[in-house]
Amino acid sequence: MTELEKVQAFLAYWQRQLRLNHWDIEIRLAARDEITDDTSARCATRRYNGAVIVVQPEQGMIPALQRFLRNDLEVRVVHELLHIKESLWRDNPKLSVMDEDQWIQRLHEGCLAAIAEALVRARRGMTMEP
Repeated sequence: MTELEKVQAFLAYWQRQLRLNHWDIEIRLAARDEITDDTSARCATRRYNGAVIVVQPEQGMIPALQRFLRNDLEVRVVHELLHIKESLWRDNPKLSVMDEDQWIQRLHEGCLAAIAEALVRARRGMTMEP
């Protein structure tokens, strides 16, 4: 199975699990230099329940970082789907503090990362190491 087929399969499974069936979500692998910051995936919502997820291919990742579950391909897809799930309330202007405060942004990203990892661990029958 190719890497693109893997992310498409993860999208199909988790889109149902997270009740995002009514969303038209496109997923693709990033070009080599498309994601240049310290993230390994991105998503953007479009009007009328549409979204795009761009995931950095595994061969483009720094090998030392691949050992962390948060960098697992499936975890990254779930993390971006959680961003899409929350976009309906998250993009409310009353919550602009989420965009303005980097400390809150880091806490928020950490929470989504933990949730994504826990969901994938549960699916795989893995437990959290003590």
